[in-house]
Amino acid sequence: MPRLLIFLLPALLLATQPTTARETADYRQWVEAMKEAPRGPFQRLRWFCNDGSVLPPKAYACQGRGGGHQHGEWSDRTETLRREGYKIANLLAGIDPERLTSQPDFLDTYAQMLIERFLISADDGWILRKALFYRGAIQEEDERAGGRALLEHLAAKSDWIGPRFAALRIGVRLLPHGEARGSAQQVRRESAALSDRDRGFLSIRAKIHGAPDASDAQRVREYAATVKDSALRARYEALADLIDEVYQPDPLTDRLEANADFFRGGPWLQTLLRDAASALEADDSARNRFAVTAALLADLRDSMPRIRSASARLRVLDLGLRLEDEHFRAGAELRAALDTMTRAERLALLGHASEAAYGVGLLKDREHAALRGSLDALSGSEVSLGDYLDELRYLGRLPGWGTQNLRFFFFDAMQKLAEIEPKAMLFIQDQLRGSPLLFYATNLDGLSQDGNRLAGVRHKIFGDEVGVGFQALNPGIARGRLYIGTDLDDVESFDPDGIYLLPETVSDLPPIAGILTAGEGNPLSHVQLLARNLGIPNVAVNENMTDRLAAHEGQEVVLAVSPAGLVELTTTEDRWDAVLGEGGTAGDVVIRPDLDKLDLSATDLIGLDDLRADDSGRTVGPKAAKLGGLRHAFPDAVAPGVAIPFGLFKVEILDRPYRGGPQSVFDWMVDQYRRLETLPVGSDEREHQT
Repeated sequence: MPRLLIFLLPALLLATQPTTARETADYRQWVEAMKEAPRGPFQRLRWFCNDGSVLPPKAYACQGRGGGHQHGEWSDRTETLRREGYKIANLLAGIDPERLTSQPDFLDTYAQMLIERFLISADDGWILRKALFYRGAIQEEDERAGGRALLEHLAAKSDWIGPRFAALRIGVRLLPHGEARGSAQQVRRESAALSDRDRGFLSIRAKIHGAPDASDAQRVREYAATVKDSALRARYEALADLIDEVYQPDPLTDRLEANADFFRGGPWLQTLLRDAASALEADDSARNRFAVTAALLADLRDSMPRIRSASARLRVLDLGLRLEDEHFRAGAELRAALDTMTRAERLALLGHASEAAYGVGLLKDREHAALRGSLDALSGSEVSLGDYLDELRYLGRLPGWGTQNLRFFFFDAMQKLAEIEPKAMLFIQDQLRGSPLLFYATNLDGLSQDGNRLAGVRHKIFGDEVGVGFQALNPGIARGRLYIGTDLDDVESFDPDGIYLLPETVSDLPPIAGILTAGEGNPLSHVQLLARNLGIPNVAVNENMTDRLAAHEGQEVVLAVSPAGLVELTTTEDRWDAVLGEGGTAGDVVIRPDLDKLDLSATDLIGLDDLRADDSGRTVGPKAAKLGGLRHAFPDAVAPGVAIPFGLFKVEILDRPYRGGPQSVFDWMVDQYRRLETLPVGSDEREHQT
């Protein structure tokens, strides 16, 4: 037996088995029980000494053992959940950052740690709902010290201020490590938690989530005056105070000057900070604050490698959070005036928002440069309508890029935790709506609607015209029930007449009526190739459209996507019967490949360097052909690879005898299709055989 296989066998034998549906259901019940348990995920208090000892709580328990920390000890159920990959009840007190980050699953642990912080804030404490009052289970000072140690350890590493910058920055926002402060995300989470308890608050919650501004504090106070429950009223009043904290003018210039004084060893950094402070002092308008904070956010991100000290980097990251909050406040003020601005003024604001999106880590360098190029193309005194619409469509990619960049770090962890807490799937949405993308998307939507009106183009979503948020990927028309929250581990149970909101990462897909792809919508994604092969209408949906879709979950809707890219999603009406009849779709889709184009002579593997897009359907499939085209255009961005041509697949698979018999695999397949054609359409036998 090869040595490599010998080494791999123990790991394979010890690998965690997939969780069964019954176990997952049990785990969800455990989580619900933890929410109401006085000790939450803990069973008792213990001292955790630095020499590894775990001792009962008493004064100076770890004296002579290298010191230690007192906090809650995980219950048996918590231990089981963590062994199954659900990294819950995370404590920062006394952590060893070097040891923690060296673990193979650290990135998953870190992602789940941040998602748990979101759940605690958004779900009224989540599994710590009652445990927060369990004295001694969580020591705030120790948690802050541990959080700071971890963040400084990460900030010291080049990859965490480079490709993982967004993940580090979200950690700085969510993990305790210094001064506590209010944020737009905290406002959103607390308003969501309150509306879950009090349905009468839903309309104000919708306002806070969709179009937040300083006036929300007064709305909340007026509502609080009508609440009879004193404890609930106190929470509403605290929320109003938090909104004031977020939207009241922050002495940002003082903070910039204080940081400039601190960074005496970096005169270049002092210049950046003092120039920004001077610009803000000279012009306190919302438009100037929006522009200055955006530019400084981008400059500080680019400056990270020049800052050598990890603690100094963390200080700059904290300052960046303050800048982002000020940028968000300025955007809230500008949003009300967008309709009075010229197209040039709105495009300038779009550029500032994209700078800020880069500064907070939602864009990569190349994406940032591409957006700048698109905005530069619109900076002339005259632009044709066609070019205007093309560039706006390109600028509409930013929300999708931002979503995908966060999905790269957090989506797997979200899916894992969603098995026991569905609200985990709201994590990315929460991050985006508290970011510069909220203003960017609002502004771009108005510009796109304006451009579409000029061109006579109108997307319609449940009766409302929208300019962005949807991207047509595959044309078609279908009627069916809308499904938002779906179990991707049970695709066999999908409703064949359903229209589903799905991620791009679906590994398999049965025939369904229509697809809404969550994210930017890559034409080469697996789910899009499946949709195209099955003739299913498919539309990419930005994260900020999820709430609007969720409001219609379970309803019968019509999804119509034109070949020109127009999208309409609406509840079904009589007018669609003329198009769809009594069925759900506009008829069966027959895929007719161009057999004259097919070339089966290639029977060796083909390198991507030798493929172009027009090889699709000739020697290889569309994904391999288009990847070859991308590698030709961007050789440093696409990894080398090989494709299996149709000819090689025919020789090695289709021409082989079927199960050792006289028929080839291809002839057997042809016979099976011919037999299916003889079965009555709609019969149980035909349905079973297919």
